[in-house]
Amino acid sequence: MEADLSQVLHSSNLNRAFAKPDILNTEFMYFSAVLKVVAPAVSTDDNRQKVVPWIHKLFRPEYHSTPFREKRNKYLLYLTLTLLNDEVYGIFSMPPPDGALPELNEVNLAHVTAAEWELDSTWQETLNNLPQDYKQLECSVHENPIECDEDHQLDTILDQEFQFLLYLTKPYAAMLQGRYDSTRVATWLQTLCTIQGSSCSSMRGIRNDYIMALLGYVHELRLIGPFAEYPPWRTLPPLAEAAKIAAENRPITDPTGPEATSFLSALPKPNDGAFCYIALTGDLVNSSFGQAP
Repeated sequence: MEADLSQVLHSSNLNRAFAKPDILNTEFMYFSAVLKVVAPAVSTDDNRQKVVPWIHKLFRPEYHSTPFREKRNKYLLYLTLTLLNDEVYGIFSMPPPDGALPELNEVNLAHVTAAEWELDSTWQETLNNLPQDYKQLECSVHENPIECDEDHQLDTILDQEFQFLLYLTKPYAAMLQGRYDSTRVATWLQTLCTIQGSSCSSMRGIRNDYIMALLGYVHELRLIGPFAEYPPWRTLPPLAEAAKIAAENRPITDPTGPEATSFLSALPKPNDGAFCYIALTGDLVNSSFGQAP
């Protein structure tokens, strides 16, 4: 069964690889990659067997045609979300129809209770504990306040994403050793939590970029890059800009930096003599991928 799934998804990816780039095709490629991983990993054989005919159905040639691509992607999104919960429910609990698929808004969606991360109160508690004189961060994206006020189309989905990432970050942040790291990560989380309410969607997106990066660092129980310092108090620049500034202030080849300290501390200490390390280059991007044109 796993080979069957992999063959269908791999073949579809090859057929679409040279297609003209567009949003729907990009979504389709993403769902193909995710399903290739999560579908075979479903814990029960019964549910895995239910997935196969749906993948065959949604990857048929007619669903690559213009009138049906959006419907196909909506079904793939719904299927992916069910599999990420290690379940197959709703319309996917039955074989797909031989004819046309119904519109999803016409399908009776299965009722699913709220997940633990959706009920987590960390975000609201953080906002409740802010000092009364706390000032919201300024927008670092829009120079025109009117444009900022009109940029709210993605607020809901970005807030849901942040709620989930905050839930994942919290237990790792609590495991950080040392008062300085604990205070710094708490300050960063507090700052990111304040980007809500009247904040525009672009600032919410920047907030989510930061917490995704922060989650990656605290998962390894370290705070480096932009998080080596306390967050700015006036505005939050895009993560790429902050990372560039952090790298310039303390490059990875700096022998006094946290990267070098972490690397050396993990190595065995020689009883006699010494080890010598030479950094050939600190320009990781250009050394790996060549100079940009």
